[in-house]
Amino acid sequence: MKILIVEDNIALNNSLKEILQLHGHIVDGAFDADEALNFVENSSYDIIVMDVMLPDIDGFALTKMLREKGIKTPIIMLTAKDQLRDKVKGLEIGADDYITKPFEVEELLARIKAIGRRISTEKEDLIKIEDLEIDLSSRIVRKNGQLVELPPKLFCILEQLVRNRGKVVTYEMLYGKCWEITEIPSNETLRANIKLLRKLIDPEKTIIKTLSGMGYRID
Repeated sequence: MKILIVEDNIALNNSLKEILQLHGHIVDGAFDADEALNFVENSSYDIIVMDVMLPDIDGFALTKMLREKGIKTPIIMLTAKDQLRDKVKGLEIGADDYITKPFEVEELLARIKAIGRRISTEKEDLIKIEDLEIDLSSRIVRKNGQLVELPPKLFCILEQLVRNRGKVVTYEMLYGKCWEITEIPSNETLRANIKLLRKLIDPEKTIIKTLSGMGYRID
């Protein structure tokens, strides 16, 4: 999944980003509400992990602003506040979950996994295409029954293609979902990743179709 961390503590932001990346996620880190808004408007995220105490506007106001803009991305709020009214406020304005600092990383990972499962239940989890089997919830890919280990970026590309099966997935869609916002991928970079993905799951080039100048499609 692609995750946005909104946390003004630089050390914590960087630490969470590193840990989530080690668990196979693509992660951007914003340090204030203004930067977070810019990221959300220019990229696509599966989950937002947001601190309440931000230097410009607080996480409550930012969450309300995102919901008013029609952004439905699940939000997990982080805060040192542990009073019931703060938790209720966060949930009432549109947050999906709430973790009180200090917290164990395992708890955050579990909350992210739970939201990921919820997202997956709203869509088809197990997809079979020719000799390929993709379990999107467990992130397991098999070809001819044999396990294929894909790096996070390649799995992300494959996930976008199968979730939009039969439709064109444009370069811009893949950049927005599978690259960090600070990365500036080129079409050549994307083509290199598609080439590697094909090598691992589609060497006969029968599954991933190229639409020149537009993007890619899986039928």
